[in-house]
Amino acid sequence: MTEKTFRGSLTVESLLICPVLILIFLLVVYAGRLTDASFRVHRAADVSARVASQANFASMVSRGIATARSDLANNHSPCVDVDVVIVRGRTGRIHTVTSTVTCTLNSYGLGLLSIPKRIVRASSTEVVDFFSAR
Repeated sequence: MTEKTFRGSLTVESLLICPVLILIFLLVVYAGRLTDASFRVHRAADVSARVASQANFASMVSRGIATARSDLANNHSPCVDVDVVIVRGRTGRIHTVTSTVTCTLNSYGLGLLSIPKRIVRASSTEVVDFFSAR
């Protein structure tokens, strides 16, 4: 009688599945960074539009930009490059301010995935508080 042995089969299976598991793990990390960056950029756009809407007309743009940048820096956002644009608008008698925050996502440590740079963008519009903006 001959007896079949499967010596070493577990080693071969683990050798084949480990790279796949590592790539899945890196993909989960990337998805987490992307989601985190999206939440933080939306929050920064909301906060900067709100602060800019409460500022006077002379300092509206500078306060909105400074607020967005400091909000992203204080919350440890995964952004490499941040661009903030504040635009004042008018619809009839109503003045508005729109904050657009653009973030280039940090892909450090994810070189195995060969993912190009991802850009996250958020925009928020607020009505200018007439009594605060005088």
